Amino acid sequence: MTGDMQERGQRRGVAAEVERQLAVCRSRCRSEAVRPAVALTIGQWRTVESILHAEIGQWHEGRGIDPASGDTGFIVLAAVRYSLSRPRDAARLCTGWLRTHWNHLRERDRADILADILRHSAEAGGETGSDEADPWTEFAEWVRAERAEADEPALAPLANYRLGILARSPRGYAPSDTQIQALRNRGLVEPTGRLDAEGRREWTITQAGRNALDRQP
Repeated sequence: MTGDMQERGQRRGVAAEVERQLAVCRSRCRSEAVRPAVALTIGQWRTVESILHAEIGQWHEGRGIDPASGDTGFIVLAAVRYSLSRPRDAARLCTGWLRTHWNHLRERDRADILADILRHSAEAGGETGSDEADPWTEFAEWVRAERAEADEPALAPLANYRLGILARSPRGYAPSDTQIQALRNRGLVEPTGRLDAEGRREWTITQAGRNALDRQP
């Protein structure tokens, strides 16, 4: 073991001991029967904690990983490739983690991961051996939906106003209404198949339209 590795190991050991004693010290506030090995005040322990936080950084912060790191991208891609050939439970765990961290991964890592998933789905040909939905296919569809939302142009004020009206109840519009046609082209409204009292075609908002309204500032 090199000197650097020994030093890192020592720091982690110190941090772990400080965290243990900090937890005990916090418990002492609730029970005088629990006495920490080093009787510092809570304020003093917080000072120690902040110093260690600055000293050993990410490890002390949560022993987590940095999704934006190239090393993380490599490990995640390896985990995905392993899980692609494993039972369905592995796929659920893997895609669940990916959904949580997807937007924090590097773009190149996302592209590589999605390419592998799509290749796997194409080779599987939709045969999952179960009536249950394939987690990989569901994840690929989720990514597509996320992209579509990100690429969706912002609503103009008039379109936002019109959708707000239709969100409350269906309403009739003349065939010459270009705003309604533009909203229909984006899948935000659809005809109900009925005519209003004045003989105009009745329109209602779609779920995509409601989602677009929800995304408005």
